[in-house]
Amino acid sequence: MCRMMVRRALAGLGPVLLLGLAACGHGRVPGPSGTFETTVVDVAPVLGGRVLAVTRQEGERVAVGDTLVVLDTEVIALQRAQAAAGQATLQAQRAVADADLARARRQLALLETTLGRTNTLREQGTATGQQVDDLTAQRDVARTGVEAARGRLAAIDAELVHLESGLAVFDRQLRDSAVLSPIGGTVLTRTLEPGEVATPGRAALRLADLSHLELRVYLESGDLSRLRLGQEVPVRVDALPGAPLKGTVGWIAGEAEFTPKNVQTRNARAQLVYAVKLRVDNPDGKLHVGMPAEIDLP
Repeated sequence: MCRMMVRRALAGLGPVLLLGLAACGHGRVPGPSGTFETTVVDVAPVLGGRVLAVTRQEGERVAVGDTLVVLDTEVIALQRAQAAAGQATLQAQRAVADADLARARRQLALLETTLGRTNTLREQGTATGQQVDDLTAQRDVARTGVEAARGRLAAIDAELVHLESGLAVFDRQLRDSAVLSPIGGTVLTRTLEPGEVATPGRAALRLADLSHLELRVYLESGDLSRLRLGQEVPVRVDALPGAPLKGTVGWIAGEAEFTPKNVQTRNARAQLVYAVKLRVDNPDGKLHVGMPAEIDLP
């Protein structure tokens, strides 16, 4: 009697269980999941020196070209002034050397003209060979003087080029003493404070553009045909219940890789998967790097 009652009770529950299973079958199947990420930029001074100011705190927004770090440039400015004074001295010396070269050229031209006339007079018998020899010797000395003047002028010009290069280096160092933001974004970390001595290449601030984030998920080969570049896909964020966000497929890997240890796919037996990146706008800043999310495959 009791066995018959139990069998009847189970038989009565059969349709209910079937309806429940059918409802689950038509429900949303969890899709590939991943975490939000973004490209970070470490901003570091290229010069060493005492820090005068760091203009942004963590969490503050920056625009392209904003001054983030200011270094002390007094020594560089003094070195540049010294080089500029040397340049002015050389420019004055060059003016003198240029005048000497012009005078030597005029003297050489005069001696060459006089020598030519004397040769003509000697042919006519009104000038002696000694006069021609004396003028020839003077012309040769004048030629040597022209070459010497040219050499002095070339040496001064070379020194001026060297000084101009040094001034250009100082000018670049003065520009580099103000570290500018290469991107528009948000300050994630700040590791340098006023009064410290900056080390070239050591990151002072870490920046990231958080106006949009990227969600990296992994698909099995059988699911690749369900996505294409530029396609909009619903993105569900665990921390933001409600309507899903929109993600745009921006990159699909062309080569398979082994399933990362921190990612679970729908088929746990799959060993090779393909990485996919989706761009998700974040205008209100509700999304954060590292948040988990999943996508609804079409």
